[in-house]
Amino acid sequence: MRRFNKTAIGLDIGSRFIKLVELKSSGDNIILNKFGIKEIPKDIKLDKGKVTFQLISQLLAENNIKDRNVNICAAGQSVFVRFVKLLQTKEDKLKQTMRFEAQNQIPFPLNEVAWDWSLLDTGEKGAKKAVIAAIKKNLVDEMISKLNSIKLSTGLIDISPLSLYNCMVFNEDYNQEALGAVMDIGMKATNLVIFKKGNIWIRSFPVAAERIEEARDQGMDELIGEIERSVEYYFMQGGEELKGEKKLNELILTGGGSVIEGLESRIAERLNVKPKALDPFRKLRVSKGTFSGLQEKDVKNQLSIAVGLALRGLAPLRIEINFLKEIIAESYAARQKSLYTRLSIVMAAVLVISFSVFMRQDYAVKRVKLDGIDKMLDLYNTYEPKIEELQDKEDVLKAKIDILYQAQGSRAIWLSVFKTISEILPKEVWITDLSGIVSLEKNESGRLDLGGEALSYQAVNNFVSSLKSAPEFKDVKPISSSIETDENTGEEIVKFSITMDVVTVGS
Repeated sequence: MRRFNKTAIGLDIGSRFIKLVELKSSGDNIILNKFGIKEIPKDIKLDKGKVTFQLISQLLAENNIKDRNVNICAAGQSVFVRFVKLLQTKEDKLKQTMRFEAQNQIPFPLNEVAWDWSLLDTGEKGAKKAVIAAIKKNLVDEMISKLNSIKLSTGLIDISPLSLYNCMVFNEDYNQEALGAVMDIGMKATNLVIFKKGNIWIRSFPVAAERIEEARDQGMDELIGEIERSVEYYFMQGGEELKGEKKLNELILTGGGSVIEGLESRIAERLNVKPKALDPFRKLRVSKGTFSGLQEKDVKNQLSIAVGLALRGLAPLRIEINFLKEIIAESYAARQKSLYTRLSIVMAAVLVISFSVFMRQDYAVKRVKLDGIDKMLDLYNTYEPKIEELQDKEDVLKAKIDILYQAQGSRAIWLSVFKTISEILPKEVWITDLSGIVSLEKNESGRLDLGGEALSYQAVNNFVSSLKSAPEFKDVKPISSSIETDENTGEEIVKFSITMDVVTVGS
């Protein structure tokens, strides 16, 4: 059973404001315990990064928050996001399938990014949809380093649009049957999430409050134009095979820029949908100490993402992305390894002490045995030249036998390899090229490279799984895959290549 935390802190660091929310779990309720907002000065002479983290320290101190662990998010524009549709996949193969998809979808080597994935609702005919997100590791390291500079730590880095979406879904402040969108208008960037029946699509763009304040009506029109383009993109990517009018039925606004005078009426006029404000506290209980602060103007509009962050770990949420998941798992494994190492050192020390005591007690007996061995060595030295001559003759004979063995053994091994591949090859997959070498030493491995074509990615996945299950192969790795059009039939086929070790099993 999944365990949830008792308290959590969401920290949303924007370009103009810093927002902090502390939530507490009590029975079946989640309580808004504390919150705070700090404005970052506009003075260009100041070191903005340094001032920002000084203000975070002030927020924690002013709200008497002792916990030093916070949940944070990366800006939508700094994150790479893809939505994929999965065919029927067994639960025990899902992680492997998502890693395969990530290698194809993310335009960077996986060792250079922090990445994670989350399933969306099941689609038609049982097919599943998933979101894959990635961010460069140097950005993650930078965020952690800045938190550490003010003695804070984090176990979670989410994406701002997904935190916004989780806040809306948790508070049930939307119509999931309608085509809707929730939009957080910040100072420099806007996060937009389009949703329907559990399937979502996200986009971030640099048209926000600062541009509207600068250009007024033109800025509003640019923002509305981005919304219209986003709806077009949503229908183009065809996540739900949507039909009918490309029109939003519901638009939910939040963020500091959402309260700009005249914006709601202009959106309603252009998009023919009346916007409504997101209530991030709709299902939360509010402690007495924070109730009066929530009555201040525009407070609710700025805390949606921070609430979504703080909800992580307190309640099950619709989409859970954490760029630190693999890093935390690796850190745990390293701690376990360190513990085992320390225990091994202690055990080794005990063994050394025990062995030393035994050696002292048994020294006299061993001295007698060593004297006898010396006499045997003298005898051996007499016959050593004859033994070496016989060993040289034996080596010549072994070399001749090895040549014959290699010729026969190599043929037998390749026949066995081809037989195994033929037996496990799915009907939807065919091999176009094959190369490799094998070792004739027992329990040693050679290499085998396969290239081929398939009717689907699932067929490739099944073939790879079968190869991994065969005792003749290990370290089976897909190298590449791509969809191409067959010149003869015009159908789409999957071209792939795989490499693996060929194991020569000893008798």
